Amino acid sequence: MKKNDLYSFNRGLKLSSFEHPRVTYAVNKNKRLVKEVIEDMEKTIKPSDEMEKFIKEREELAKKHSYKDPKGNPKLKKNPGQQPGEGQMVYDIDGQDDEKSEYNKALKKMEARNKAEIDKHEAKMEKYNEEFLDDASDYKVFMLPLTLLEAHEKCPQAVMDLIHWMVDDTK
Repeated sequence: MKKNDLYSFNRGLKLSSFEHPRVTYAVNKNKRLVKEVIEDMEKTIKPSDEMEKFIKEREELAKKHSYKDPKGNPKLKKNPGQQPGEGQMVYDIDGQDDEKSEYNKALKKMEARNKAEIDKHEAKMEKYNEEFLDDASDYKVFMLPLTLLEAHEKCPQAVMDLIHWMVDDTK
């Protein structure tokens, strides 16, 4: 299994819902262990202190220029993700698509001041995505016999496609 596969395996473990105690034990054990491995992997791309400062500054700028609700809190909107159902909430910013807006002018200045740090972080992320995630993982999957699943559980194909790593079909 490649390191990149751990993300889809983790997603499948989160989506799975079984009733047999041995199956739920295997799912929960893999879920806990995979989470630890992913957290360790992601430490390699943790932003530097300077990058963290830039991220915080950028968020404050976004809050300042975002539309506000009646209580004065910044409004959020859903930004769709690459996969169906994925996405994240982002600030709904006045003039976000206008290059000449006050927000974009301030953002460009901020990015120019932090260009070296941004470039360094982007290079680290690119290396993580293109090289590191392609490496083989040392993760040892806690296996589950296919016969147990066949006898006691029903699993949607979409979930099975993600958790097949833990199914031992040798028999």
